Amino acid sequence: MRRLPLLLVPAVLLAACGGDDAPDEPTVFDAYVAERAGGQWRAQGDETVEVWVCRVPADTTAAIYGDLPLRAPIAAPTLANVFQQQVSRYFHRISHTVYSPSFVAGGDVALAADDGPEQCVSAALDQASAQADVVLAVADAEHVEGEVGGMGSGGDPTAIDAAAGATRRYAYVGAADFDRATWGDTPPLDLVQHELGHALGWEHSGVTDDDQYLSALDLMSNSAAPRDTLPDRRDAPDVIAIHRAAAGWLTDADITQADPEGATTVTLVRSTRDDGMRLLVLPVDASSFLTVELLEPEGYDDHLPEAGLAVHLVHLDGGIDPQIAAPPFTDLLGPGDTASVSGWRLTVAADGAVTATPAP
Repeated sequence: MRRLPLLLVPAVLLAACGGDDAPDEPTVFDAYVAERAGGQWRAQGDETVEVWVCRVPADTTAAIYGDLPLRAPIAAPTLANVFQQQVSRYFHRISHTVYSPSFVAGGDVALAADDGPEQCVSAALDQASAQADVVLAVADAEHVEGEVGGMGSGGDPTAIDAAAGATRRYAYVGAADFDRATWGDTPPLDLVQHELGHALGWEHSGVTDDDQYLSALDLMSNSAAPRDTLPDRRDAPDVIAIHRAAAGWLTDADITQADPEGATTVTLVRSTRDDGMRLLVLPVDASSFLTVELLEPEGYDDHLPEAGLAVHLVHLDGGIDPQIAAPPFTDLLGPGDTASVSGWRLTVAADGAVTATPAP
């Protein structure tokens, strides 16, 4: 079961962040983080992820599996070992040691002919041990073209001490990434990382209404984007700063909320660092705000063509949309650039400092 660290990263709760110019009253950004604060325990400390394999029968009638013949020769212990080596390291690094999942083998689920991913997940959760904080279910069949590759859920965010069988926290993927004929001994694990992001409570960014992932900037969008430029990559991109805020990985000292009545200038450090001013927040209206962060082609973001500022429009009721350039949104704001976004004018100085000014 979960073991929390002695000192959690402070959450941003119902108070303005940043320097002396920050507003005194709670903002929509404060409300966004406060709404998610009850589930921040999911991204803190050590937890056990129990791996299950769902066996899809050859005569399946589930539309998502179709008549595809692949039945990957996978086993829960082997998968758990692979995930422990790479997926655990991924989350340990992006959280700067705040969150550390450990993967253990669960068992097998034998699906009926008409069972699909929902039945796979439900059976795995029902059979999971009392030590499992999250269930990761992997089908041995791939999904037909046009279907999503997986799914995940943060479950009940209020059930802090409960096992996965009670919280219903899970991640699920099909077998496409475990086809040895395609990937050999080095399967891509970005989709597993993406679905586990949902188990932490994170939502999609840069996604269309029909589930097309457009952004190369975020784990929670096109997680396979690094392979477009680095074919040997098997991990997803890093996560953008708003997910860090939602997870409680940012403190007040890491965030500046802009003065809605005047200009705010700040020099940001890379948002994937473990300290420093990593996020600029600009209020837009009663239900949305902008985030501005510096991304650099380092670490899990080494697929980016160059460093620059990424801007996202975040909605209180859900939805995170990249705002600069066009998909895959890697044309970031650099020194000398200006942009007008949702009532704000952004100007990047030669030294990289960004000034945000409310539009008239």
